[in-house]
Amino acid sequence: MTEKKIPCEIIAINEGKTWNNIVVERKASKKRLFFGKTKKDMEINVGDTAYLVVEAMQSELPEAPLRVTLYDTNGTKVDWTVIQPSQFNVL
Repeated sequence: MTEKKIPCEIIAINEGKTWNNIVVERKASKKRLFFGKTKKDMEINVGDTAYLVVEAMQSELPEAPLRVTLYDTNGTKVDWTVIQPSQFNVL
């Protein structure tokens, strides 16, 4: 599978002690993803546009997990998570 860029919007930022937690919503499907380890010094605000890059991981399972990386509009990596394809339907 090749790399896909998917537009999304930052809909929530919750401040933790060490990290910020960010929730994004995919613009086309309105599905949401949670990212739990975002650096506190990142210049990201609710309502900002961002994008997701989705890559299939190596796996012997019938449904290979996906690594989803969140980037801001400048191309700066914000955070990443691993999900099953059925959670986010990007194929």
